[in-house]
Amino acid sequence: MPQPQYDDQPVADQQALSFEAAFTRLGEVAETLEAGGLPLAQAAALYEQGTGLARRCSQLLEETELRIAEVRENGGGTAAPTVNAPADLTPGPGLAWEDIAISPAEDEELDFDPLDDGDEA
Repeated sequence: MPQPQYDDQPVADQQALSFEAAFTRLGEVAETLEAGGLPLAQAAALYEQGTGLARRCSQLLEETELRIAEVRENGGGTAAPTVNAPADLTPGPGLAWEDIAISPAEDEELDFDPLDDGDEA
């Protein structure tokens, strides 16, 4: 699989990306870094770009969660739009949660009960 072309996208440009575009690009950045073979300066710049993309994805998810909470609080009515909230929440191209494979060994490490507070009473 060919590596994505390295680019030095400024952080300001990342703030204009949709969630889907930022998530797709973040995956490309991660693949490129994991493949290795980049000069140190280029790898560091790409890592910085990846952290900016991760922040952008997190920001959009938080804004969407707030918007959903507002809709629920209003009894299912329309919430007031929030600044920079994604207008279209339909899935775009890229990975879906069901496309992410977890090996059985990793699954065992991640097996936990979120309701278990540790008390064995």
